[in-house]
Amino acid sequence: MSYLYKPLTRRDCLALMTGAATAALAPALCRSESAKAVLRLAISVETLAGANVNDARTAYRVWLHEVSRQFGTVTAVVVPEVFLPSEQLVRDIREGALDCFGVTALEFTRVVDLIDPDSLVIEDYLADGMEYVLLVHNSSTFETIADLRGARMVSHVHPDMVLLPAWLGTMLAENNLPPAPQFFAAHQLRDSLNMVVLPVFFHRMDAACVARRHWQTAVELNPQLGRDVRVLAISPKVVPILFAFRRNTVSNARKALIGSIQHISSVPAGQQIVALYQSSGFVVKTISAMKSTVEMVRQFERLPTPLAGSRKAGS
Repeated sequence: MSYLYKPLTRRDCLALMTGAATAALAPALCRSESAKAVLRLAISVETLAGANVNDARTAYRVWLHEVSRQFGTVTAVVVPEVFLPSEQLVRDIREGALDCFGVTALEFTRVVDLIDPDSLVIEDYLADGMEYVLLVHNSSTFETIADLRGARMVSHVHPDMVLLPAWLGTMLAENNLPPAPQFFAAHQLRDSLNMVVLPVFFHRMDAACVARRHWQTAVELNPQLGRDVRVLAISPKVVPILFAFRRNTVSNARKALIGSIQHISSVPAGQQIVALYQSSGFVVKTISAMKSTVEMVRQFERLPTPLAGSRKAGS
């Protein structure tokens, strides 16, 4: 077979040059695509405090899918289960399997040595901490926490309340009183605010524990509560739940996810998450915002474990 010789035109040369450049750049482009910063995210199931985990899981997945398109060189992936049991979450954080995590203050304290100190993301109403209140009826003879020995108490089940055992435990210990399971005759848990404050109002329970902000809402809706029910004790200001990052998380990736969390209510799925935690938005804080909370948790952890067989909380 004979070949015809044809001189290369300028167009042919340009085509060859373009092809060679594309071939040379292709591996680099592939490397760039695969070199996206990946943020691995998980949430503690303890932050739900009884909320429907399936609804919450769906909301987080949809939200992350929506915001991931805006990340550019960042890929945010949530673990398949989204919500992890406390022990598994803490283990995964310590082993470096997670970069960003939604945790309770109890879990935060267990991994605080690994936390980026300048990138805590908390709900806006927790910017300066929040308080718990212990309520009793005005006509009762209860004047101090010691007077509640053998009393019947009811508490609010809510994400805000995850530090209630720590507050009760440390408050009782500071007053040289037994642990809560031994001190109270009964301790019921209710997810309805009305079912927490009204039993005290109607003398069906001796005391109630709620977040101060929820108590203020109840009084606004029913001023008679504020006249007949009084606050016996107030907790230190605490931050019960938050988002945190591991130290040395890729800076641009961390900033991208923080920005998305702060604007979470701007997307429909994010609005579902905000409604789940009954907040309106998020703010960025340094680790100093957790100082009093960590101190209380540490104090609680040092307390003796209640004896086996002691009276347990009612339901």
